[in-house]
Amino acid sequence: MDEMERAEDDFALKKLVDAVENQIREGHPREAGTVLIELTNQGVPAAEAIQRMAEVLAANIAATFENDKPFDINTYARDLIGLTEKN
Repeated sequence: MDEMERAEDDFALKKLVDAVENQIREGHPREAGTVLIELTNQGVPAAEAIQRMAEVLAANIAATFENDKPFDINTYARDLIGLTEKN
């Protein structure tokens, strides 16, 4: 991976993290806040938990484009909850 690709990936990850932090702050979906609490209760550092949640958001966004369908907030919420079950 060259420097430009790395910079683009870092930028995209930052935007995804920002989006997750906004979801937690706004309480929508409500699962975002509860998953953060549960992961931190399981011993996952908050920054790492938010990064994992951002990866779930990225996967759901990618699926939206791949399937040419609207973003499914219910699937996203379910996938977030799945993070707590893997630890």
